Amino acid sequence: MFITTLPIIFAYTHLFSLLETSIFLTAVFCLVYYYTPGVTKNWSKKPDKNIYKALRSAWLGHAFLWQAFWPFFLLVNIVLYYIDYRVMNVTYTIASWKTVHGMLLLPIVWWTNSVWRCSQHTQYKLFGVAARTLTIYLFLDYILRFIISTQYPSTLFDCRLLIIEYGDCL
Repeated sequence: MFITTLPIIFAYTHLFSLLETSIFLTAVFCLVYYYTPGVTKNWSKKPDKNIYKALRSAWLGHAFLWQAFWPFFLLVNIVLYYIDYRVMNVTYTIASWKTVHGMLLLPIVWWTNSVWRCSQHTQYKLFGVAARTLTIYLFLDYILRFIISTQYPSTLFDCRLLIIEYGDCL
């Protein structure tokens, strides 16, 4: 998250500064900390028999936080890094870049719901707060990616080589 978006925003635009971004992200963290419930003590989970039941128990909030958070967090960051890498090597167009973002949107909704419901099933409240905050940060990164692709496409995409998608770069 924010690996390519914030450097592009800071270097090529004047939407906001590093100080403003730091204050905003810290404020989001503080608000999430205030609204996150406490940790459920003596909570236990039955083992899941298959992947479907594991996904369902995470969706319903009956899983440990690490089971709901870490697998998808790693997957989504690897995918975002990969598609940005492909764009910078001029092997992805704006349309294919947006398509991958669209394909990730529903799994991100599942992940956000699961993390928010499972955030009380951890050892420390701070872990639940950090997980919830990172889900919000992912949505903010998506908003920045949309702004970059619509308002500042030439900062990330090499529009000279995208003959078919040249209309997106105007």
